[in-house]
Amino acid sequence: MSQIASSFIHSTNHRDLLDIVDSLRSHGVSHYVDLPQIIVCGSQSSGKSSTLESISGISFPTSEGLCTRFATELILRRGDKAEIKVHIQPSAGRSNEERARLSAFAGSAKGQDDFPNIVEAAKEAMGLTGHEGAKVFSTDVLRIESTSPSAPNLTLVDLPGLFGASDKNQSDDDAALVQDLVVSYMRQRRSIILAVVAADNPFANQPVTKFARDIDPTGSRTLGLITKPDKIDEGSESERYYLELAQNLNVKLTLGWHVLRNRSHTTADDTTEERDEREADFFAASAWGQLDSSQLGVESLRARLRKILWKQIQTGLPGVKAEVQSGIKDCRAKLSQLGKARSTMREKHTYLQRISSRLSKLVRAAIDGVYADGFFESYPGQQDAFDRRLRAHVQKILSEYAGQMRDDGHALEIVEDDLEPTRSSSKRYMMREDYLEVVKDLMVECRGRELPGTYNPLVVGDLFSRQCKPWDNITQNLVEQIHEAAANNFLKAVTEICDENTSSRLMKGHIQPALHALRQNLKNKVDELLETHLSIHPITYNDYLTISVQDIQTKRHDRHFDALSEQGCGFDSESAPTSHVGLYLQNLLLLLKKGTRPNVEEYSASLAADVAAAYYQVALKKFIDDVSVNAIEACLIQRLPEVFCPDVVWDFAETDVERLGSEDDNTVKERSEATKKLAILEKGLKDLDAFVARSSTHAVASEEP
Repeated sequence: MSQIASSFIHSTNHRDLLDIVDSLRSHGVSHYVDLPQIIVCGSQSSGKSSTLESISGISFPTSEGLCTRFATELILRRGDKAEIKVHIQPSAGRSNEERARLSAFAGSAKGQDDFPNIVEAAKEAMGLTGHEGAKVFSTDVLRIESTSPSAPNLTLVDLPGLFGASDKNQSDDDAALVQDLVVSYMRQRRSIILAVVAADNPFANQPVTKFARDIDPTGSRTLGLITKPDKIDEGSESERYYLELAQNLNVKLTLGWHVLRNRSHTTADDTTEERDEREADFFAASAWGQLDSSQLGVESLRARLRKILWKQIQTGLPGVKAEVQSGIKDCRAKLSQLGKARSTMREKHTYLQRISSRLSKLVRAAIDGVYADGFFESYPGQQDAFDRRLRAHVQKILSEYAGQMRDDGHALEIVEDDLEPTRSSSKRYMMREDYLEVVKDLMVECRGRELPGTYNPLVVGDLFSRQCKPWDNITQNLVEQIHEAAANNFLKAVTEICDENTSSRLMKGHIQPALHALRQNLKNKVDELLETHLSIHPITYNDYLTISVQDIQTKRHDRHFDALSEQGCGFDSESAPTSHVGLYLQNLLLLLKKGTRPNVEEYSASLAADVAAAYYQVALKKFIDDVSVNAIEACLIQRLPEVFCPDVVWDFAETDVERLGSEDDNTVKERSEATKKLAILEKGLKDLDAFVARSSTHAVASEEP
């Protein structure tokens, strides 16, 4: 267990744990990080408000129609003096002006009499009353802090009641808004869901448990609460159904179920003591009494909720701190990406200079294969690792290119007559016997001043030209792959360095045109390299040519000799015995004489074909290396750091600076939101650090003898 987690878990002060979460929520941290909390959910008129009144002692609206119209954070703390304070936590969608106005709202009351008036004033501030066309529901949060000598240390978030049918007070759009609000709170993975269902309403008509089960299928963070058990007939089928529910025999929840009997219209004026006494009498005299006492009544509910919330905070708070720290890191990275606000030409030019410096360094590192920068971080399953690590990507592309040139660069596979082809299509290979006929025809077409029985060296050039036809398409495809890899690398780097608006402008307005120019230069270089092989007669001083011709002819001669020998005596050079064997040599010798007798025309065609094949191999190796080094590397890869470097930005005209360095309204908004989020999370982290320090101090003090 980490030291931070240990500090949290060993803090046994219940109130401190609640206060730190409430402090985080008051700062607005809950807009960005899920906080441990208990949310009270249910349909309208399910008894939610009466439940809150029973738990807190504060009177909430309990009408049969429209009830809670906004989320209410109820903070209950035990203290010497009875006091109620009311504030408004603006929703994240409010403008700065609205946030300032709503945050300034404050009301306080010493007793219950003034509380309804304060709530009405808060409704008016949130725009729910007081003018024509007022909203029915609000996404702001009403924050109620109640202190009294008898209050439990507990925090609850009450949500508007779900409803299906619209009326004059609430529309179908309002129903969707409330459902979205409730579901969004349920989806927060650190929320404990207190799902309130009324016993006087068929279970299937109350959607709260369906939403809870869809979002929390194991029921690990859902506590069911059955209200109005006194509203159903004793011994009825409904009573038996809800009793089974309370016993966790129907809809099973890990946290179980609880039953509460609240005030009714006829007992609305009961004191807290009278209310609790009526509840106890009801459970004692009804079938509900068969349940364990820990499942019945408001007092045990308070204890149960306190225990659940305390455990949830202890478990979740270390993760909250980690997410706050991660959010701060993301905000700082985002603000660095957005840059400072820039309105003057100097500010815009400075911003572009900063981007160009960072970008040229990243691109240089990418092509040098030095991946120390965080930009190049790679992890298993990452999809864009090659897009970032350009040298690795280029190496992979060039290796595949070399393999494709070796396998598919020659138009025809010339197959020795005693061997099998490796290509499957008959259009892509030719047996050597047939190929020599093509060579003979070409020797006639190329006839010059050479003597009979010899061949014009240009025959080799023509044969080579025919064989290397696929080079052009394969290499042009390579150019496109390398250009795409470079463009993707720039896109990843620019997106990492600057905001979306600037990255889009830079890519479209400068980087892509510059890369297109480099691609054209690369194409021209490839055409130049290819042209030298096609327009000039074969030239090489590489001794691999003669070695290759010798190797080709030697292997062919050895195979032919062994075939003749086996035909004449039944043995070849490998299978012949070393001991004396009686043989009739005349037949063998005649076969060897006839089989090795020279044919000048055949020999010339064969030699031309062999020299052409050997020269193809020499030229292929050289062309692959020339394309890789003199074209890809020299004409594009090594030029990439110059595409958008500080020297380029320094020479920008004012029109270029204005076009590329200006920020749009969305950038201004993103910077404002990131700044606001950073300030909120830093306040939250400060509170968390202070809490950890206090907790550690208390833990050490408690261990002292």
